[in-house]
Amino acid sequence: MTIDVLAEDLQPGDLLELSTELGTQTLRLTHVERRTQGIKFMGRNRQGVLYSSGMKYGELARCVRP
Repeated sequence: MTIDVLAEDLQPGDLLELSTELGTQTLRLTHVERRTQGIKFMGRNRQGVLYSSGMKYGELARCVRP
């Protein structure tokens, strides 16, 4: 099941759906950093590829929950 959560509620270990140029990737977040302007996060997809991106506070993130 997918749910929308605020960017500031993301935690390491969450499964995040991230849209990229290659399509939608599902990432297991390994690092979430809260900065002045927003959130920076890193995670790996099922193939082990590392992705890094960010979101502004108040933006909705799509998470996969069991």
